[in-house]
Amino acid sequence: MAPDGPVRALLELRDQGVIGHLGVAGGPIRMMQDYLRTGHFEALVTHNRFTLVDRSAEPLFDLARELNVGVFNAAPYGGGFLSGGSAMYCYRPANEGLLQARQLMTEVCAAHGTDLATAALHFSLSDPRVTSTIVGVSSVEQLEQTLTRAAAVVPDALWPDLAEAVPAAQWWLGPDGR
Repeated sequence: MAPDGPVRALLELRDQGVIGHLGVAGGPIRMMQDYLRTGHFEALVTHNRFTLVDRSAEPLFDLARELNVGVFNAAPYGGGFLSGGSAMYCYRPANEGLLQARQLMTEVCAAHGTDLATAALHFSLSDPRVTSTIVGVSSVEQLEQTLTRAAAVVPDALWPDLAEAVPAAQWWLGPDGR
Protein backbone atom coordinates (compact mmCIF):
# COMPACT_ATOMS: atom_id res chain seq x y z
CA MET A 1 0.00 0.00 0.00
CA ALA A 2 3.07 2.27 -0.01
CA PRO A 3 2.75 5.17 -2.50
CA ASP A 4 5.09 3.49 -5.00
CA GLY A 5 4.49 -0.07 -3.81
CA PRO A 6 3.04 -3.17 -5.42
CA VAL A 7 -0.58 -1.98 -5.33
CA ARG A 8 0.39 1.13 -7.32
CA ALA A 9 2.07 -1.14 -9.91
CA LEU A 10 -1.05 -3.32 -10.09
CA LEU A 11 -3.26 -0.25 -10.52
CA GLU A 12 -1.09 0.87 -13.43
CA LEU A 13 -1.40 -2.58 -15.02
CA ARG A 14 -5.17 -2.40 -14.57
CA ASP A 15 -5.24 1.05 -16.16
CA GLN A 16 -3.26 -0.36 -19.12
CA GLY A 17 -5.79 -3.19 -19.51
CA VAL A 18 -3.33 -5.93 -18.57
CA ILE A 19 -5.34 -6.72 -15.42
CA GLY A 20 -9.12 -6.73 -15.43
CA HIS A 21 -9.80 -6.35 -11.72
CA LEU A 22 -7.91 -6.10 -8.45
CA GLY A 23 -8.89 -8.09 -5.42
CA VAL A 24 -7.68 -8.34 -1.87
CA ALA A 25 -7.64 -11.42 0.35
CA GLY A 26 -6.98 -11.77 4.02
CA GLY A 27 -8.34 -12.40 7.44
CA PRO A 28 -8.37 -9.56 9.96
CA ILE A 29 -11.57 -7.62 9.37
CA ARG A 30 -10.33 -4.14 10.28
CA MET A 31 -7.34 -4.49 7.97
CA MET A 32 -9.58 -5.65 5.14
CA GLN A 33 -11.95 -2.71 5.73
CA ASP A 34 -9.00 -0.33 5.48
CA TYR A 35 -8.00 -1.89 2.15
CA LEU A 36 -11.52 -1.63 0.75
CA ARG A 37 -11.78 2.02 1.78
CA THR A 38 -8.84 2.85 -0.52
CA GLY A 39 -11.20 2.30 -3.47
CA HIS A 40 -8.55 0.25 -5.30
CA PHE A 41 -10.23 -3.15 -5.12
CA GLU A 42 -13.22 -4.67 -6.90
CA ALA A 43 -13.16 -8.05 -5.15
CA LEU A 44 -12.64 -9.33 -1.63
CA VAL A 45 -11.81 -12.82 -0.37
CA THR A 46 -12.18 -13.61 3.30
CA HIS A 47 -12.19 -16.96 5.06
CA ASN A 48 -13.54 -18.51 8.26
CA ARG A 49 -15.12 -15.23 9.31
CA PHE A 50 -18.59 -15.78 7.92
CA THR A 51 -19.85 -19.19 8.93
CA LEU A 52 -22.66 -20.60 11.00
CA VAL A 53 -20.52 -20.13 14.13
CA ASP A 54 -18.63 -16.90 13.35
CA ARG A 55 -20.12 -13.69 11.96
CA SER A 56 -17.03 -11.49 12.29
CA ALA A 57 -17.12 -10.53 8.59
CA GLU A 58 -20.60 -8.99 8.61
CA PRO A 59 -19.37 -5.37 8.91
CA LEU A 60 -16.84 -6.06 6.15
CA PHE A 61 -19.55 -7.51 3.89
CA ASP A 62 -21.74 -4.48 4.55
CA LEU A 63 -18.89 -2.17 3.57
CA ALA A 64 -18.19 -4.23 0.45
CA ARG A 65 -21.83 -3.92 -0.59
CA GLU A 66 -21.75 -0.16 0.01
CA LEU A 67 -18.61 0.13 -2.15
CA ASN A 68 -19.88 -2.31 -4.81
CA VAL A 69 -17.05 -4.77 -4.15
CA GLY A 70 -17.64 -8.45 -4.95
CA VAL A 71 -17.38 -10.78 -1.94
CA PHE A 72 -15.91 -14.27 -2.15
CA ASN A 73 -16.61 -16.09 1.10
CA ALA A 74 -14.10 -18.89 1.58
CA ALA A 75 -14.10 -21.72 4.11
CA PRO A 76 -17.82 -21.87 4.89
CA TYR A 77 -17.06 -25.09 6.80
CA GLY A 78 -14.45 -23.39 8.99
CA GLY A 79 -11.69 -25.68 7.74
CA GLY A 80 -13.69 -28.85 8.27
CA PHE A 81 -15.10 -27.83 11.64
CA LEU A 82 -18.66 -27.74 10.30
CA SER A 83 -18.36 -30.54 7.77
CA GLY A 84 -16.15 -33.25 9.16
CA GLY A 85 -16.08 -32.87 12.90
CA SER A 86 -12.58 -31.39 13.01
CA ALA A 87 -11.47 -30.07 16.39
CA MET A 88 -9.80 -27.17 14.56
CA TYR A 89 -11.38 -23.91 13.42
CA CYS A 90 -9.37 -21.56 11.22
CA TYR A 91 -6.16 -23.53 11.71
CA ARG A 92 -6.29 -23.53 15.50
CA PRO A 93 -8.03 -25.57 18.19
CA ALA A 94 -11.71 -24.66 18.36
CA ASN A 95 -12.70 -22.85 21.52
CA GLU A 96 -15.42 -24.01 23.89
CA GLY A 97 -18.03 -21.59 22.54
CA LEU A 98 -17.60 -22.90 18.99
CA LEU A 99 -17.65 -26.53 20.13
CA GLN A 100 -20.88 -26.02 22.08
CA ALA A 101 -22.50 -24.15 19.19
CA ARG A 102 -21.55 -26.89 16.74
CA GLN A 103 -23.14 -29.55 18.95
CA LEU A 104 -26.36 -27.57 19.33
CA MET A 105 -26.46 -26.71 15.62
CA THR A 106 -25.95 -30.37 14.69
CA GLU A 107 -29.02 -31.23 16.78
CA VAL A 108 -31.05 -28.35 15.30
CA CYS A 109 -30.16 -29.43 11.76
CA ALA A 110 -31.14 -33.03 12.48
CA ALA A 111 -34.50 -31.87 13.84
CA HIS A 112 -35.07 -30.11 10.49
CA GLY A 113 -34.03 -33.11 8.40
CA THR A 114 -30.70 -31.78 7.18
CA ASP A 115 -27.07 -31.99 8.22
CA LEU A 116 -24.73 -29.36 9.55
CA ALA A 117 -22.42 -29.29 6.52
CA THR A 118 -25.32 -28.67 4.14
CA ALA A 119 -26.62 -25.87 6.35
CA ALA A 120 -23.11 -24.37 6.59
CA LEU A 121 -22.76 -24.26 2.82
CA HIS A 122 -26.24 -22.83 2.27
CA PHE A 123 -25.62 -20.18 4.92
CA SER A 124 -22.96 -18.71 2.64
CA LEU A 125 -24.71 -19.45 -0.65
CA SER A 126 -27.91 -17.74 0.43
CA ASP A 127 -26.49 -14.47 1.76
CA PRO A 128 -27.12 -11.71 -0.81
CA ARG A 129 -23.87 -9.96 0.14
CA VAL A 130 -21.84 -12.98 -0.97
CA THR A 131 -21.01 -12.99 -4.67
CA SER A 132 -19.47 -16.47 -4.59
CA THR A 133 -18.59 -19.13 -2.06
CA ILE A 134 -15.19 -20.82 -2.18
CA VAL A 135 -15.09 -24.39 -0.89
CA GLY A 136 -11.80 -26.24 -0.69
CA VAL A 137 -11.87 -29.85 -1.79
CA SER A 138 -9.09 -32.42 -1.85
CA SER A 139 -10.81 -35.31 -3.61
CA VAL A 140 -13.47 -36.13 -6.18
CA GLU A 141 -15.59 -37.46 -3.32
CA GLN A 142 -15.48 -34.08 -1.54
CA LEU A 143 -16.37 -32.30 -4.77
CA GLU A 144 -19.38 -34.59 -5.22
CA GLN A 145 -20.43 -34.01 -1.60
CA THR A 146 -20.23 -30.27 -2.13
CA LEU A 147 -22.35 -30.42 -5.28
CA THR A 148 -24.92 -32.60 -3.49
CA ARG A 149 -25.03 -30.19 -0.55
CA ALA A 150 -25.39 -27.19 -2.85
CA ALA A 151 -28.33 -28.82 -4.64
CA ALA A 152 -30.09 -29.79 -1.42
CA VAL A 153 -33.20 -27.96 -0.28
CA VAL A 154 -32.79 -26.47 3.17
CA PRO A 155 -36.04 -25.66 4.99
CA ASP A 156 -36.60 -21.97 5.72
CA ALA A 157 -37.66 -22.84 9.26
CA LEU A 158 -34.09 -23.98 9.99
CA TRP A 159 -32.54 -20.50 9.89
CA PRO A 160 -34.24 -18.89 12.92
CA ASP A 161 -33.46 -21.96 15.02
CA LEU A 162 -29.80 -21.90 13.94
CA ALA A 163 -29.62 -18.17 14.65
CA GLU A 164 -30.46 -18.89 18.29
CA ALA A 165 -27.46 -21.23 18.50
CA VAL A 166 -24.83 -18.77 17.19
CA PRO A 167 -22.13 -18.36 19.84
CA ALA A 168 -21.53 -14.95 21.38
CA ALA A 169 -19.10 -12.68 19.53
CA GLN A 170 -16.47 -13.26 22.21
CA TRP A 171 -15.92 -16.73 20.69
CA TRP A 172 -15.52 -15.49 17.10
CA LEU A 173 -12.22 -14.75 15.40
CA GLY A 174 -13.08 -11.09 15.78
CA PRO A 175 -12.32 -7.92 13.86
CA ASP A 176 -8.56 -8.26 14.36
CA GLY A 177 -8.40 -11.97 13.51
CA ARG A 178 -7.34 -13.08 16.94
